[in-house]
Amino acid sequence: MDRGRKAMPIQNKMCNERYVKMCQDRHQSKLRDMKASIDNKMPKQASHLKTNGKKMALMEARFADIERENRMLLEKMSYIIAKKGGVDNKNDSMQYGRSLNKDRRKRELQKITKQNQTILSRIQESQPTYDHLTWAEEARINHQHMVNVCEFKPKRGGRGATQQIDDGAEPDNF
Repeated sequence: MDRGRKAMPIQNKMCNERYVKMCQDRHQSKLRDMKASIDNKMPKQASHLKTNGKKMALMEARFADIERENRMLLEKMSYIIAKKGGVDNKNDSMQYGRSLNKDRRKRELQKITKQNQTILSRIQESQPTYDHLTWAEEARINHQHMVNVCEFKPKRGGRGATQQIDDGAEPDNF
């Protein structure tokens, strides 16, 4: 029972408690069965806004054109298969007989191929300018100097590697 009810005089506590419980249950059931007084549903959409009639008509016309073209192609193919027996792709006309500069293009291609071969042989026979073994030795010496100068052991340099190099160890990626 709440404080406000204590101020009211009652004759029987048990009956009053039963009455209060009944009132609370009735209140809970009314709250549970209560219906909304505001309609917050989506409004019904008009049917002419859902469908686009002109678009549908254009699509139907397009599909009809495609069907007509497919039917015409099928008829042509069936005629070719029935009458000629295959596809004739030969052109016996002298109008398109041969290219006038075919020999010139062939000589040009041979000249370019010969030049490419001479360039390739010169590249293969030339001596390299840089010596990677000398670079590796210089890198090892530089690292040794750095180890001698540093107070703490330097971490492995470059690209986020975190391995440490011992004083006597050689760098292996140089």
